[in-house]
Amino acid sequence: MHSGKKILIINGSIRSMQGNSGALAKKTQELCSQQGITCTVLNLAEPMPTIKEVAELLEAHSAFLVISGVYWSNFGSPLQRFIEVMTAFEHTPVFFGKPVACALSMDSVGGSDVAARILSTFSGLGCWCPPCNTLILSRTGQEAMNASRGTTNDPNEDVWRVDDLEIVIGNLVAAMNVSANWQQWPVGRLDISNGPWPEGGTLDLGSHKFL
Repeated sequence: MHSGKKILIINGSIRSMQGNSGALAKKTQELCSQQGITCTVLNLAEPMPTIKEVAELLEAHSAFLVISGVYWSNFGSPLQRFIEVMTAFEHTPVFFGKPVACALSMDSVGGSDVAARILSTFSGLGCWCPPCNTLILSRTGQEAMNASRGTTNDPNEDVWRVDDLEIVIGNLVAAMNVSANWQQWPVGRLDISNGPWPEGGTLDLGSHKFL
């Protein structure tokens, strides 16, 4: 048992729990349960709690797994809105010093670039990345594995598969036990009210206007 350690799945899929990301979330919950890890899912496409409640939820967790589909070489729009709103909590206990991993589903291409952008963004917010922290599952990869399964010297033996999620989660769990004296650079604080979650419309956090 990992006392007090909790993983938050941040589901940025536009289909919430109804598609591939939902399957990844459920598999992650199974793996965490086997290791005695508490695992919660925050579905960004569904009605959200208040901004304060979302910040408190993130702060109460020890690590994050960000999941999404890949849409035209980008992640889900709910995740983009989440990043925009939560930028106000950059380098605070909401994010700072916490490990993050990423699991994406895609049709055929684009996942590596999307994963890199997600991890770079969360690094900027104050998180850090353990080894082997990314899993990208593709429809074409799954079909290739099915076609060559059981053959001698299977050329698709090293294609990412759902079972590889166990490695990602294992490293994320190990990273939760790492303690370090992380340093942070100065940041210009943005401001957002602690009201209802802004599902749409304009969003002004008070960033500098220079035009």
